[in-house]
Amino acid sequence: MKLKTLAVLTALITSPMTLADEILVVMSDTAQMTLKNGYDYKTGVYLNELMEPVKLFLDAGHTLTFASPKGMAPRLDPVSDTPDHFPDVSKANYQAHKALFNQLKIDDKTDSPVVSFARIEQIGIDKFDAVFVPGGHAPLGDLVANPQLGEFLRHFNAQKKPTGLVCHGPVALLSALPNAAQFEVAMKSGKHAKPAEGWVYEGYRMTTFSNSEEAVATQYYLGGDELHYWPQDALTKAGGDYSRGEKDWHPHVVVDRELITGQNNKSSTGVALALLKQLDQ
Repeated sequence: MKLKTLAVLTALITSPMTLADEILVVMSDTAQMTLKNGYDYKTGVYLNELMEPVKLFLDAGHTLTFASPKGMAPRLDPVSDTPDHFPDVSKANYQAHKALFNQLKIDDKTDSPVVSFARIEQIGIDKFDAVFVPGGHAPLGDLVANPQLGEFLRHFNAQKKPTGLVCHGPVALLSALPNAAQFEVAMKSGKHAKPAEGWVYEGYRMTTFSNSEEAVATQYYLGGDELHYWPQDALTKAGGDYSRGEKDWHPHVVVDRELITGQNNKSSTGVALALLKQLDQ
């Protein structure tokens, strides 16, 4: 029923003459995280990081399937529900993307189109032509050491299918580590985190939310508490070739082979356009 509902909505938005690629959009089920010193932080998917790419994908005529580990309707990160986080900060731009979010019923507890990773396994990961992972802090909650997601990402890597992630989303790449669970535990405990050999993204050029940006987020958004570890540190320790833009809070997109990563919320459109470019090749 969920897939049928999404197919109907997609048909209303896109041209019936368009030959669509299938894009898997992966989100987190995490709505609240307990931080390092015990603060319960409300989180979820970032509005612009999800909806700017989603709108571009739909406008290009592609078909989307939304998925999360358990297939729960994701929560919208309350911090993100504002025009300020969009590159175009106009009220009209914000309203257009929020209206599409509501139209697709992304966070509707009854009719959300989001399906579980188990359902994706039933459908067959080989059906999908690309994968996209938006941010918000939520991916740190359940996408870092998820074995099903690790299998999905290894498939996209092996088949050289476009793989786009933005802001905190790139931490999901760690799920493809052979020892993802142990690596995450070590990062959280502050012990030496050693990646096992065989991470498919070792040596890839990539970016994610920078430490300097995370320091600002810690000060203003996390209630004075802090994350157990920061994405830049984790991806660097895992073997990624990390880079950041010259200025914080400005777009910075890194493309290396099939992997497309964006540093922050201002990079969402750039990641989506780079992914679309690869699909067109």
